[in-house]
Amino acid sequence: METELVIASSPTDAGISCWNLHTGVEHLRYKTCSSPPHGLASIAGRFLASSQLREPKSSSSGSVLYWSWNKPQVEVKSFPAEPIKPLVSNSEGTYIVGGGISGDIYLWEAATGNLLNKWHAHYRGCELLGI
Repeated sequence: METELVIASSPTDAGISCWNLHTGVEHLRYKTCSSPPHGLASIAGRFLASSQLREPKSSSSGSVLYWSWNKPQVEVKSFPAEPIKPLVSNSEGTYIVGGGISGDIYLWEAATGNLLNKWHAHYRGCELLGI
């Protein structure tokens, strides 16, 4: 039987924590995270993706970080053209969709990280996405 986990992230406390749903025992803590609301996604149960926002005065535009389930270290870092807030993926984990602060939507192929499409979807920043 697969372990069911509860996952929570906080931009204030800077981290992602995973607990076993049935025992309450902490599974892993991913410390290098400053994910905004709706910025954390489980990609088909294979890995975690999290958008990262930086301080407004920072020269960095933000990034998207990827973790495997069994290591607390970042596996892959992606640097989109603008800060991304919400992230979602389809149930198969084939695609990842992110909403930019400009209102643009980004579509990536999960297996390769290739940007497949970008389009202007809203006149204000994206706060929430759903598939």
